Amino acid sequence: MTRRTVRGSGTYFCVLTIIAVVAFYICMELNVLDTYAGPQDWETKPAAQIVEEKEAAMSAGTVSEPEDKQETKEEETKEEETKEEKEEPKPKAEPKEGQCNNFDHGDVTPLEDVTSIFNCGSESGTCHWYYPSKFLDESCGVGKEFVSQINDMKKLYDSKQLWLSGPPIVLPGASIKPALMRPNQFRAGPWPRHNLSMTHVHKTGGTSLVTAFGSVLGKGAKGKRLTVYFPAPIPPTEEAQIKMEENTGRPRRKPRSSIIYGSNWNESSTFLDGAVKYRKPDEWGERDHTLFGVVRDPAERFISAIGQATGAFGSTANGIGKQLLNECLRETSRDTLRCFVDLMQTNSTWIEVHFTPMVLEISFATIYKDIPVAIFPFTEVPNLLLELGSNPSQKKKDGHVAGYRKASVLTNMTVADYDDDMLKNLCTVYKMDAMFMKHIGMTTRCEGVIEFD
Repeated sequence: MTRRTVRGSGTYFCVLTIIAVVAFYICMELNVLDTYAGPQDWETKPAAQIVEEKEAAMSAGTVSEPEDKQETKEEETKEEETKEEKEEPKPKAEPKEGQCNNFDHGDVTPLEDVTSIFNCGSESGTCHWYYPSKFLDESCGVGKEFVSQINDMKKLYDSKQLWLSGPPIVLPGASIKPALMRPNQFRAGPWPRHNLSMTHVHKTGGTSLVTAFGSVLGKGAKGKRLTVYFPAPIPPTEEAQIKMEENTGRPRRKPRSSIIYGSNWNESSTFLDGAVKYRKPDEWGERDHTLFGVVRDPAERFISAIGQATGAFGSTANGIGKQLLNECLRETSRDTLRCFVDLMQTNSTWIEVHFTPMVLEISFATIYKDIPVAIFPFTEVPNLLLELGSNPSQKKKDGHVAGYRKASVLTNMTVADYDDDMLKNLCTVYKMDAMFMKHIGMTTRCEGVIEFD
């Protein structure tokens, strides 16, 4: 009888273990674990105070010794110190007259006789080639006036204060070889042969696309999801820590530190070195892949960012959602929108990751490398889902579904709520995004509203 009981117990625990593992991977697929950061009531500081603390960190520009177990390894500490030396910005002399006349802004010519939406600039291509490092070249880049913001971002990263309580910055990739693939139920004809990867620009359909990359790996593609950066949660206040100790009876734990540089960063950096313009089917090298990203009109994206940053699904634990609602939630969508535009002007877009300009997100996620990125408009998300064998109608996050956002004035907010002054102020804040999109051939609501140099 005892023997049966022991064996039964062993089977019981094995079943529990299998259920736990399956649940873990389901959470990863739904992007739940990617966005978990801790209890919402950990942080009770005003948004302005959070910005002040981040600005102080940028001014200090120091990097504390790693505290996370993954970062305490001696070899990773050396990598961090080496990387820090490499990333130290060096002042550049002003370009001489005529020096930028022949500046190389990047090759944007399409392939001949290749039909693909990824063949940017061709009849079938629905994307535009973009070279982040060239756009932000300190001497001759179209966006050189924004280099100081890149340096601010590097300082926040080095001080482990960048995008606290935000989701990990991921880099999914997939190598699709038709002979190894299961049928694509959402796309007629055979799978195309190509290697793809994506830089996740927030509030541009990225969560649906990241999930689609995970799904295509289950259909025969080869690849993985890399992590460029894993930010720490916003540290709990002293009052919140005391309350947690009283409620749980457990001693307080030292807050986790943001994971910077180290093995994940290096693996992502090596992978990005293989980013190339689109290839013909028989010309893909083992390390080659075409990196793409999706962008959106700044005025539309900002409204979506408001709904997300104020605590929508996936951001309920971002540590600032309640403060944003307390500061800016008004009786009408227009007055609420006006408050958020003012907040971006008087504070900064560093308040929450979803407010970050797209130019900065792309540069960070590509580790400031001189590589091409295929940029698609937001309207192309359904076609990109088709290419990855996913339902083109799926939306992992839809801000206009009742209950998704925290208040009806957020759910009902549209671009029609901007007045002329609000739109002008918003476009001034996101001038770099408007310039970048104009540079690659896309139009925005900011054209004619603000002047471009």
